Amino acid sequence: MLIDGIRIGGSACLIARTTKYVIAWHWAPYESNEYWAELLSLIPAPTYVVCDGQKGMLKAIQTIWPDTVVQRCRFHAWLNVKTKLTLHPETVAGQQLLALTRDLLHVHTKRQARRWKRSLKHWYSKHGNYIAEKTVTSDPRARQRRWRYTHARLRSAYRQLHTIQDDLLRSSYRPNPSLRRTTNHVEGGINSQLRTNLKLHRGMSYEHQMKLVERYLYSRTEAADAAQVSP
Repeated sequence: MLIDGIRIGGSACLIARTTKYVIAWHWAPYESNEYWAELLSLIPAPTYVVCDGQKGMLKAIQTIWPDTVVQRCRFHAWLNVKTKLTLHPETVAGQQLLALTRDLLHVHTKRQARRWKRSLKHWYSKHGNYIAEKTVTSDPRARQRRWRYTHARLRSAYRQLHTIQDDLLRSSYRPNPSLRRTTNHVEGGINSQLRTNLKLHRGMSYEHQMKLVERYLYSRTEAADAAQVSP
């Protein structure tokens, strides 16, 4: 099972699918525990689910599917880290962390997962003090001094990788070979097509956007596939 959301106008469309078919979708004002739970309650609990690790989503999975194994999407981790660091980080620490994130996409066994985790730990032993540096600024209006992390984006990128490392160890060696390591079947296979269709029909009302999205999602369901091949 793969789940992800996409913003359509002022709403979010929450989508659940297998690698082949769309199973269900749900419209919500935004992604939250409550709205993800409404979608998940429509679907029998799967053995595995791949997702991007959004907080509300994880809480809903824990509540509605407590026995389901969760694997956070490495593709999303790569996209998020790349956004924070860019493809050409100026610092050595950033360059090394970006390389580690690329390596994450090629982890296929538990041994490789342990090696990657050791590499991340080694990176932190070298650069932990660096990403902990703080910059103090003065606010004349409030008459007080404030501080922030000097390398906030680099620190944020590291913390995301640190968060998924235990999940990586739990799920990199999988007796079920059909489990996917990314939600790219949703993010790339469905969401990108939806964005393309909406761009081609730019200017349509919000109601028509919703109908276009629903027609496309239905076309990717098993029922629509069966209707096409039936005599």
